[in-house]
Amino acid sequence: TVFRPPAPAATVTTPPLAILHSVTNVVLAWTTNYPGFTLQSTTNLSPPVVWSTVSPAPSIVSGYYSVTNVIAGARKFYRLSQ
Repeated sequence: TVFRPPAPAATVTTPPLAILHSVTNVVLAWTTNYPGFTLQSTTNLSPPVVWSTVSPAPSIVSGYYSVTNVIAGARKFYRLSQ
C-alpha cells in the first residue's frame, strides 16, 4: 500500500513511488531526478502516525533510487518525505 499526501501548493512535487513485488521481497523505486527524498514506512495510519526511515538506504540502479525489503510481518504503508 502506498500513502502519498497531497502536495501543498507552491512546493516541490513528490516523485511517483513504484512498488514491485518480487517473490518474498518488495522493491520500491523513484527516479533520481528527485534527490533529497527519504523513504519512510509505518504499520498503522491511525493518528498519531509514526513514520520511520526505511533501511537499507536506497541504492542507485539505472537512474532510480531503489530499496528492497523482505515481505514479512505486519502490513506496511510507504511514503517519500523531504
